[in-house]
Amino acid sequence: MTSGEEFAQWISLLCEDEAFDAEVDRLGKEAVAELRRIYAEDGLLFGDDLRRRLLALRFAHAGRALRLVLSDFPHAVDWHIAPTVSMGEPARGGVVVHGWEVFGIGFQDTLVEIAAGIQADYIDEFWRVWPLCSGHRLGLKPDMRNGVGVWMCGSGPHEVARIGKTEGSRRR
Repeated sequence: MTSGEEFAQWISLLCEDEAFDAEVDRLGKEAVAELRRIYAEDGLLFGDDLRRRLLALRFAHAGRALRLVLSDFPHAVDWHIAPTVSMGEPARGGVVVHGWEVFGIGFQDTLVEIAAGIQADYIDEFWRVWPLCSGHRLGLKPDMRNGVGVWMCGSGPHEVARIGKTEGSRRR
């Protein structure tokens, strides 16, 4: 069996591993690349070994993603409880951002997931929509385009900026 075949078999076996909480058939290219890197470095991982590896990966991605997302939200510093990245319950071993668990494996997936969560929390906290499309004055929504996390205008399918690169992030 070649290493490529072994990797493909490992990916198919992850469906049955409780430590792997992502849907194998919905993994994006970046997530598969991250798993390929884990496989190349550590071989076939399952159970607690896999959980620890994914936890470290998610924690690193979540910290970097949260910094980028917050750079797009100028009033984020006004939050009573500032958004942070932390470890969840020991039994579950999840990464928690501002009270909700992060499940992304690839950085861009994590970036979009955190942008959506922070945006929802921001709207709940401040009763304001942010970020806005300067051309339409409508709220933007995080999405993945060509493997990159971007802010899309709510009025139609046009990309306004990469996440972390809006006018709000340039004003800081």
